[in-house]
Amino acid sequence: MKLKKIMATLLAAAMITSFTITGCGSKINADAVAATLDGKDISMGVANFMAQYQAAQTDLYFLSYYGEDMWSTDSGDGSTMTDSVKDSVMENIRECYLLDAHAADYKIELTEEEKTAITEAASKFLADNSAQAIQKMGATQEIVEEMLRLNKVQSKMRAAIQEEIDTEVSEEECAQKTFSYVRFDKTAASDTTTDDTAADDVSDADAEKDNMETAEQFLKDAAENMEEAAEKEEYTVLKCSYGAGDLNEDDNTTSMDVEVLKAADQLKEGKLAKKVIETDSGYYVIRMDSTDDKEAAKTKKESILTQRRNDKYAETIEKYKEDSKWNINESEWKKVNFDELYTAKQEDTTTSTDDSTTDDSTTDQDNTGTDDTTSKDE
Repeated sequence: MKLKKIMATLLAAAMITSFTITGCGSKINADAVAATLDGKDISMGVANFMAQYQAAQTDLYFLSYYGEDMWSTDSGDGSTMTDSVKDSVMENIRECYLLDAHAADYKIELTEEEKTAITEAASKFLADNSAQAIQKMGATQEIVEEMLRLNKVQSKMRAAIQEEIDTEVSEEECAQKTFSYVRFDKTAASDTTTDDTAADDVSDADAEKDNMETAEQFLKDAAENMEEAAEKEEYTVLKCSYGAGDLNEDDNTTSMDVEVLKAADQLKEGKLAKKVIETDSGYYVIRMDSTDDKEAAKTKKESILTQRRNDKYAETIEKYKEDSKWNINESEWKKVNFDELYTAKQEDTTTSTDDSTTDDSTTDQDNTGTDDTTSKDE
């Protein structure tokens, strides 16, 4: 399971749902120290709440896919899902407090309206969630407000840091060519039929046929109109845009094989390649559509700027880390677990007609980025 990337995405969302749980409550000492950043103590109350909040979100998203033992399941690298989530949460806590410490550098502060919204969102969270969930999460007005405050500061700092990038992108950097192609697998199931006895003697190689002949036939058919030829044979015509830098294997940002890109780069606009291009994984019939695709260039420019923004933010966080002292109190942090599962809160609605009663699962969300959740009743 590629959990770490998923967890980072969910953490950034900061959506709180109403939760219920199974089991007893939190045994975490909220006043204990979870970590220290440059001499500033970060409480277990805040750290545990952020971890439990993430666990609740994870339960809602993945419990139905991975089952109730998912927290003890190996993530694929020797660690469990619990390890992965806790690592992601602690790394996010570190990042949030680093950004908070440098907020003044960018003149970042919360407005009165933002502070009020945070207070109201925290109150709503506490009111909407079950007593069991609140206890397990160790949620208090102060702790919930702190998480929401950190998330808001993180968001505003990210935007401020990313504004520092160079927004100039040369035409050469974003210039794009676009070609159409139909791809064929190297082999296909043989059309040859055999009886059961004969089939036992057919090797794997004999059971499949090379697709080069099929690709070459399509190349001939596509000479007049690739789209019509593809539609007739029920093939799919796809497009690929690329720039000069993508012709280098190490710099290729497309998902296309470099061999195909190099072949396309030899074509004039509107021209079909004279032969089928073969790669390790397939055969390609290609046609150059545009040697100066303006729309693709606009998309490439935005992609370049997005990468610069992401790089700038990552570099800034890394610099903050290098210039700071960080320590995790492992003896306390190890006490955090996700053994008790969270489930979406069920709201009972009763109608008097025919004595019928229905249970509706609800998720409420307000403009502050919080929603409701609950747990299984014992």
